[in-house]
Amino acid sequence: MKTKTMITCALFAAVICVFSVITIPTGIVPVTLGLFGIMITAVILGSAKAAVSTAVFILLGAVGLPVFSGFKGGVGVLAGPTGGYIWSYVIMAVIIGYAASRQYEKKLTALASIFASCLISVAVCYALGTLQFMLVQKTNLQTALTLCVLPFIPLDIVKAAAASYAGYAVKQRLIRAHLI
Repeated sequence: MKTKTMITCALFAAVICVFSVITIPTGIVPVTLGLFGIMITAVILGSAKAAVSTAVFILLGAVGLPVFSGFKGGVGVLAGPTGGYIWSYVIMAVIIGYAASRQYEKKLTALASIFASCLISVAVCYALGTLQFMLVQKTNLQTALTLCVLPFIPLDIVKAAAASYAGYAVKQRLIRAHLI
């Protein structure tokens, strides 16, 4: 891995850390900008670099640095009720990064594809996170969906739209400046 790539991945791992600690407590599953951080990182960096950045973020949290929502860290968070959402971030980065790395003839087509990939990745996050929540909390699917998914759908759609647009715009500027 080139030095420039390592620095870029580390920088975006830090970006994810900053977004992830921005939290509004709402019960067991808080509202956080972590998903937005993953989405914008994946749009800008593409699959491989975004996956590395996301893995670094998760490893930083696993060793105890307070990078998860509410300034929490440690393996206990990853093994806890909301850990499945965090684990799914790597898969999200790959899905979104793949769509963002493709060549598109039109900006609108690119934005639509990236937005769709963000929505698909959020669905994957919901599925994996809800599964772990159900196992850890010993609850049924209906209760888990009511607590962990339904209240977050509108805001996550907004995050996906914002990350698609902002990430695409930043990526285009970084490409023109030969920074990525």
